[in-house]
Amino acid sequence: MGMIVLGLRNLLRSKSRLVLIALLIGAPFFLLLAMQSIGQAVDQQTAEMNRNVNTVLQLRARGSMGHVNMSNQDRLLPDGVVEKVRGIEHVTQVEPYLLAMSPTTLPNFAMHVGLAPMAVKRLESHGESGNPRVIAGRDFTSEDAGQDVAIIGQGYAEWAGIKPEDMGKATFTVDPTLTHPVIYGIRRPKRELRVIGMYASGYVFGDLQLFMPIDTFRSIYGVDHGFSWVFAQADSVENVAAIAQRLQETVGDVADILAPKSAAVFTATTSRSVIQLASAGSVVAFILMIVVVFFVLLMQVRERAREIGTLKAIGASNGGVTIQFLTEALAFTLLGGVLGLLIFRLFGKAVTGQFFALGIGPFLPSQYKPLFESLTVSSNVSGSVLLLVVVVAVLAALIGSAYGVWQAIKLSPLEAMKDE
Repeated sequence: MGMIVLGLRNLLRSKSRLVLIALLIGAPFFLLLAMQSIGQAVDQQTAEMNRNVNTVLQLRARGSMGHVNMSNQDRLLPDGVVEKVRGIEHVTQVEPYLLAMSPTTLPNFAMHVGLAPMAVKRLESHGESGNPRVIAGRDFTSEDAGQDVAIIGQGYAEWAGIKPEDMGKATFTVDPTLTHPVIYGIRRPKRELRVIGMYASGYVFGDLQLFMPIDTFRSIYGVDHGFSWVFAQADSVENVAAIAQRLQETVGDVADILAPKSAAVFTATTSRSVIQLASAGSVVAFILMIVVVFFVLLMQVRERAREIGTLKAIGASNGGVTIQFLTEALAFTLLGGVLGLLIFRLFGKAVTGQFFALGIGPFLPSQYKPLFESLTVSSNVSGSVLLLVVVVAVLAALIGSAYGVWQAIKLSPLEAMKDE
């Protein structure tokens, strides 16, 4: 017990050494927690998207894409479909949409989407996935219903010359008369919409969309009745097949019913790069923590070979000397870990996002960066991760210290003092 107390007292022999070792151990500890936080944020976002993907069914008019100005693809679902879908058991949410195409630089085009202000903003071709993250300005509110406002994708905004700092002031002119090889013009007046927000989806074509309230869309394009798409949200994955069957029976031959699968691919391709990089960063941080802890404690033992020789000369046993230094190593490691955790809890949420943007962002495709730079990173740490990190750090410290002590105690007291 006396050697344990001596080991703890030795922590305070040199305050500068105490601070230096605590910082050296705390730095990789903080880095590892930051990488784990990034990985958890991406996992949570992906899990949320997967929950939406796996429980959503889409209805379109039979044999039609449902775009109000697309040649031979402009048939819409009748109004009554929405109420029929709402009446099906295990359907928790029904969201109708209207879509129109608008030409950009040939041969490309963008998509204009009308929806209820609080509905999920879904992506063309990957419509079952969302919401894309608003990266500038604000999202819709219930007060925006019927108003001349819009949220624009970052790719569409770049084409239109709209910048993030312009949100709330910039305007976008919707011109229904524009044509394209697959789009016909509609004789309706132009409408100027105030752009209140900009979003990023991580998907190139998904960023070429303009969302507006559905009543505003009807007014602009002159669509009094019908819907392009209707999405039905199931209460669980297990009920999707039964709901699909009931939809077919209830709606009849007017609709094609799609159980979307493409968004699973979208989710994977959007997040896979980030998850792989975050995992690689965690492994590197883990190895760095082990190496730093091992060598810091090894060197601090080796530098005190004279002290070990002196202890042996005055009668301390090899076991007692070992216990003293292992106690000291354990205390140093726990202190450094607490320091790293404290810094992470205080500054992790702010610093981790910037660290991600600087350390991982350059390796990502450009369209992913705005989406993941704005990840909601939490400074909370799961107990299992914290326990694993502490156990590994303590083992590295004990092994490093034990190795240094073993090299010293196998020498005679005189040799140990000369060895330093």
